Amino acid sequence: MKTRVGFLGAGRIARALAGGLLRGEKDSWELVASTRTRESGEDFGKAIPQARLYPEERNPDLVRESQIIFLCVKPQEVCGILRQIRPATADKWIISVAAGISLATMAAELAPSARILRAMPNLPSLLGRGVTPYCLGPGWGADDRERAKKLLQRFGEAVEVDEKLFPLLTVLVGCGPAYFCAFLAPLFRFAVESGLPAPEARRMLLSTFSGTADLLQQTNLDPVEAVRESRTPGGITHAALTILEEREWQETLRRALDAAWNRAKTLEEV
Repeated sequence: MKTRVGFLGAGRIARALAGGLLRGEKDSWELVASTRTRESGEDFGKAIPQARLYPEERNPDLVRESQIIFLCVKPQEVCGILRQIRPATADKWIISVAAGISLATMAAELAPSARILRAMPNLPSLLGRGVTPYCLGPGWGADDRERAKKLLQRFGEAVEVDEKLFPLLTVLVGCGPAYFCAFLAPLFRFAVESGLPAPEARRMLLSTFSGTADLLQQTNLDPVEAVRESRTPGGITHAALTILEEREWQETLRRALDAAWNRAKTLEEV
């Protein structure tokens, strides 16, 4: 018997999660999504052609017809949508991926028997290679807790954490893929401008970084030690890192992380 999963919101994160569910197990899920705009509905329909689409005003119908509901809307839209669907939420699983919206805020707007889960998947979730920190509201039994974890493991590694860590993990895990891509983009550009064909540049650079990540994971090598081992005085790596250090890049990155963390904590308090 298929499990019916509803998505409130049909944007990028909803498409990634729906794709993650269907990856390898298309016959296990029946998907339905609601959308506020025609554009997001069309994009969701192209990415997930087997899904049924509802207009936003039919959100209560979507919830009534689904066992599990992913809340994938902007933070400022959450409370209004929760009030809209409240009569239909008894005994439903409500999984929110909205930044800054606490379990307590959601619980105040939902039926008392609703099971609330807050999660933060990241971009690689589409491939089942993401990391998803999550926390649970009250009322989850042991069996359902295990089922919830297995559901989130469809998107990669699922790690249950204390809710107070969510602002920090938003900065590190939620935003992490963007930091990586922001650093990688100028390397791609330099490679192509210097004469390396784009396909080869992409393949070799991605393999270099993924291989380095595997090395750190499998050997527990400290990143600082890895830099030290790669940096010969007067050598090529040393020349590059010296320029970065002259520009105080680590201090700049720390300021960027502090700014992101302050913003995440501000959202949490709203």
